[in-house]
Amino acid sequence: MPQAATDALGDPINFLLVQGLGPVLRVEGLGPLLGHVLGTLSQAVVLYGAFQDMRGKRVSLGESMRVGLRRFFPVVGVALSTTLLGYLGLFVFVVPGLICFTMWFVATPACVVERRGVFSSLARSARLTRGHGWKIFGLMLLMYFCNAIVDSPIDQALSGIPAFAGHVIWNGVWSAFYAILAVVTYHDLRVAKEGVDIEQIAAVFE
Repeated sequence: MPQAATDALGDPINFLLVQGLGPVLRVEGLGPLLGHVLGTLSQAVVLYGAFQDMRGKRVSLGESMRVGLRRFFPVVGVALSTTLLGYLGLFVFVVPGLICFTMWFVATPACVVERRGVFSSLARSARLTRGHGWKIFGLMLLMYFCNAIVDSPIDQALSGIPAFAGHVIWNGVWSAFYAILAVVTYHDLRVAKEGVDIEQIAAVFE
């Protein structure tokens, strides 16, 4: 499960770094941490664009990066906290780790949209996901399963540069879809629990 989670949260930059620094990262145990941090940052960048698309407005990559990365340090803090505490839970007894990853599934959107601090974002995500844990866990499990189905055959069918290119393309597609799933889940949870609409949620970006 830890390796699947690392792959799932990867992106092209993550893949390039891990391939180049693979031996060091494996020895030092930094691979999963780096993967989660980069994946969380990509989620923060995709977040604004996803909201703009849901509002029927034009999506700008430059604007998405500006909005997502202006919360750089809190987002990195969320990534570090969820990774360290989540994997600690997996190491101790597996189940606590799965619970942590599930209840913090929308911590990044909460951090960016509501401009919260690290632990406030984690607490906010836990409140929003309460009562919907099994549904969210099912979505995460399905995503990891789909990632494994596509990622493994790339190694079996390709080698060298074609395999490298295949992983970069797939990880880019996967991480973008995963980020959008987190954003849409955050939106739906707030609509269901608080009765807000997309314009109210996105007003923070104006």
